[in-house]
Amino acid sequence: MIKIERVTRENFDECIGLKVTKEQEDYVSSNTLSLAKAYAYYDCTAPFAVYNDDEMVGFILLRLSIERGWYIIWQFMIDERYQGKGYGKQAMRLAIDYMKQDERCKAIALAYKEGNEAARRLYESLGFKQMGEMEDGEVDMILELGK
Repeated sequence: MIKIERVTRENFDECIGLKVTKEQEDYVSSNTLSLAKAYAYYDCTAPFAVYNDDEMVGFILLRLSIERGWYIIWQFMIDERYQGKGYGKQAMRLAIDYMKQDERCKAIALAYKEGNEAARRLYESLGFKQMGEMEDGEVDMILELGK
């Protein structure tokens, strides 16, 4: 069963050990960098490990933009060993449910790098829509929650 749990000092090392494929390295930041961002922005971020039962399979970093009333999916990855099994979609649904529980959240935004077709297909399947023109090689997407 897929679940998300906060990254803590107990699972930190395991989280930074997760890796994407060589071809995907240009599409996502390292988990080490993402956890450094989570530390620097501790007051508005939530770093989660993605688990399949007791096995860590991925990582997701959420950031709340209070001024916009949005959450931003700042980082998302599934380890190369666990891709193609549906874990990413299940984890994203759990993260979306988590963000929806916050009454301040009116929308969820994210960006993916142009060319990352797997990310595009995943996000579109979850209801995200492209926000506008691509900037700096990134495609911005939004999921309106209708609150």
